Formats: sequence, structure tokens, C-alpha cells
Amino acid sequence: MIWAGIFAITALNIAVKVADEDPKWILYGFPPLFLSLLALGFGRTFANGQPTKGWWLPLIPLSLLMIWYVFIRIFGHFSLAPILFHFQYEMESNGIVGSVAFQMAREILPFLLVFVCWRQAARGHRRMQMLGGLLTIPFLVLNPFTLGIGNHVMRAYASDQLNLAHHFADPSLAEKPQGQQPNLIHIYLESTERTLWDESLFGKVAAPLKRLEARGFSATGIAESEMTNWTLAGHVASNCGTPLFGLGAIDRNDFDDVDALLPKAVCLSDILARDGYALTFMKGAMLEFAGTDGFVAAHNYQKGIGYGQIGANYPAQVNAFGSRVNPWGIDDEDLFDAAFKEITALSAGKKPFGLTMTTIGGHSPAGYISRSCLDDADVMALPNRTLQAFYCTNKLTEAFIDKLAKAGFLKNTIIVVQSDHLAMRNEIYRQLKSRERRNTFIILKDGLSPQLNATAATMVDAYPTLLEALGYKLPDGKAGLGVSLLSGHATLAGRVGLDRLNDAILSDHAVRDSLWGIERGT
Repeated sequence: MIWAGIFAITALNIAVKVADEDPKWILYGFPPLFLSLLALGFGRTFANGQPTKGWWLPLIPLSLLMIWYVFIRIFGHFSLAPILFHFQYEMESNGIVGSVAFQMAREILPFLLVFVCWRQAARGHRRMQMLGGLLTIPFLVLNPFTLGIGNHVMRAYASDQLNLAHHFADPSLAEKPQGQQPNLIHIYLESTERTLWDESLFGKVAAPLKRLEARGFSATGIAESEMTNWTLAGHVASNCGTPLFGLGAIDRNDFDDVDALLPKAVCLSDILARDGYALTFMKGAMLEFAGTDGFVAAHNYQKGIGYGQIGANYPAQVNAFGSRVNPWGIDDEDLFDAAFKEITALSAGKKPFGLTMTTIGGHSPAGYISRSCLDDADVMALPNRTLQAFYCTNKLTEAFIDKLAKAGFLKNTIIVVQSDHLAMRNEIYRQLKSRERRNTFIILKDGLSPQLNATAATMVDAYPTLLEALGYKLPDGKAGLGVSLLSGHATLAGRVGLDRLNDAILSDHAVRDSLWGIERGT
């Protein structure tokens, strides 16, 4: 009876959590409820007997549900593309893998308990096992995991698909501007989506960015498309004008250049390097994490700086157990300090320069607050750690730009401040999902009139927008799959809609093969 009671409680707990994550799965609570009542009703007869053939069948759909649930709980969504991508690359980043593994173990625990309880409660009871077996097929078919994969496949192989290759513009056709070339400082703010501008939900979290926005160009309509919804994918989309198409089922053993990410893409850094720029890529985490080093090496950055290069220069916050508070790497305040030093060195050179940097403060599940902000009453007054982390990094960003201005480094320099992607699951995820979610994208440039641009767009449109802001001339304002938001032309998302564009991204092979340099036999 004890095993039956534990099974009933745990199964109902899982059903409630699943429905809580996505209300449309409320019906998924009825089969666990039914089995739970059976377990309690028949519990007295379960004490003896041995498992019979097929007792484990209900555990198959439950295992798939567990996978779906864990990804929803950790990342906020279940998407096949980033899963496949991250399986191909190293995941080393100081202790972050251990941190994620601990979180996964915590979410998996109720499912493991159900597995054990089912075996103990259903052993030797043929009627119970038969009912469990009958429910296996409905559980399997009406399963968030199964339906999610099925939806992905159906969208990828739908008959009426947009051919992305017909809309791809060669970025190498960008014409170099005449006269002195401007410098570029490109700041990616981890997960700092534009939705945070809503003061009714998030208070003054975005106030520093609003002040920056009032001084420059701001795109307010950048939605998130498929294969742009994690950090490196956001970098690729906004720097190369294409989603981060992974190799998928292609055997990496048959493809020598898998570590050189999208080696045939012509990205912003490739064009700037062609035209004489000195280029640096900086992040506070390890460059080796999830293919970032492959992107930096393949696209003409002369210098890549990550935790492995500068981590020893900055102190780490540790908790009472001696573990790093920020397992990713250095705090954002330290990254900004290192970036200021790098800009000082780059400014002393004779070449125009480009520096790209990416923060970590807003990363899920609860953000990472820089040391200096722990004593900032204005920051710590916010109601939870996630908002405190976002506000802290936003204040540090504004202070960094002001420091550059006071040092005289912003003459003939363009600054771009943007989110890398929409936030994943965090403490304010429900509030974010209650609004129409958009990415942040701000350009500060002398002579560029302050304006809010509401054009429907995706992150790929940031690429030609950056090129035009730097003075490049583009055929019809296009580069890659993007259309410059400064050009006045409609974007691909604006013309066909986000849903159809997403379906085309999932079904594409031609653009992917071209960017990866894959040659297929005829």
C-alpha cells in the first residue's frame, strides 16, 4: 500500500506540473489520475508477486514526457534544433555543466520515483499491468515529446515551402564606404529582451537601456525565429544574416570542418577584416563552450578572449561551500573592465577596430549579479535575483558607454547594444510570456537620428542593418537572408510572416549546405 500511495502522489504531482507548464496538457493529468486511483484501490494486492512480461511498457511514454518536461523546466521551450546542435560541440565552461546536470537531476527525480513505484506497485497484478499497457499507446501518441517532434517533422517536410535560397543575398557584394571607416563596439546582453521595457511588470529594470535608446536608433519589432534562440545562434543570425543551421544527422566523422562553424558564410567580421579592421571577440565564459571558438576562428577575428585568457586576472565570487557563484566565468563588471582595456589598446592602433562582447548577467535560471551591485541598494531593492541581475548589467552597460565617451573613445565609433535571444526559463518567465516578446536592438551613432523602428523583423535583419550603419552600400539593402531596417524595404518576416519563415528554416537544406560547404552527389 505504501508504494501505491507514493506512486499516486508522485504521478499526480507530475501531471499537475506538466499542465502548469502548458495548460493544453491538462488532459494528460487524467491517465495518471486513473492509474493513481487504481494503485490505491488495488494497493493491498500488490505486496506479493513478481513483475510479469510487459510491466515496463507505460515507462516508455513517461520517459519521453520526462525529457520534454526537463527541457521545458530548464530552457522554457522544447526545440529539436538546439538540442542537436549542442550534442556536436564541447560543453566545457568552468562548472556550468555540473550546475545544469544538478538542475536536470532535480527535475528528473519525481519521474524516477514513479518508475520505481510503478514496478513495486504493479508487480504480480496482471489487471493493473494490462490497464497500464492499454494506456501506453495513448500516452505515446498524445505526448508533448512525440507531438513536438512530429510537429517539427511535419513543418520541415510540408509541401508548400518557401525556398530560402531564392531570398539569400551575397553579403560579399557590400561596397566599402568612402572616407574614414568608423569603429564598432558591439555589446550582446544575455537574454535582455525588449519585453523587459514594460515598467508595469518589471519596474525600472530597463531604465538604463531606455536612456541609451533615447539617443539612437532602436528596432522594436525583432521577433525570435527558429535556430536563433540560444547565444551563439543569436550571434550568427545578427552577424551573418542566417539562422544557425546545424549539421543535424550528418555524421561529423564525414565532415572535417565541423569545428569551423559555418565556414562558407560571409559574416560581418569577414567583411570588416577584408576591409582592414582589427577585430576582437570577448566573452566572460570559456570560448570553447558550444562552438564559440569555432565561430571566432572561422570568421576572421584576429583575437578571441574568454575566461581561459583573462579569468586569472579577476577574482571569483565563491559561496559558503567554496564553489563559484558564477560558474560561467567572470562577472560582467570584470568583462567591461577587460573590454575597456582592449579598446584602449585597439584605439592606439592605426586600423579601424571592431570589438564584440557578450555578457552573462541575465542568464537563466536566476541571473548572475556582479559584485559591485551587491552593495547597490537601488539594484537590491528589486523583488528577485533575476530582475536584480538584469538591472545590474544594464547599469554596468550604461556606465561602460559613458566611461568610453569620457575617455574620448567614441569619436567615429558606432555602438550596438542588443539581446542575443529571448530569455529562457527564469524567475520572471511567466510575466515575460504574458506579453508580446521582442529582442533588444539599439544603435548609437553620431548623425543617426533617434527613432523607434517597428518594422516586423528577425535577428537576421540586424546584419544588413549593421552594415548600412557602418556606411556600406548593399544591393536593395540585403545581406544573407536579412534586409536592413535602415533601408525602408520590407523584411522577409514582414513579407511572408514569422510562421512561414520558421517553417522554411526548418525545411531548408540548400542554404545550410552552402554555408557549411557541403557538396552533395548528383
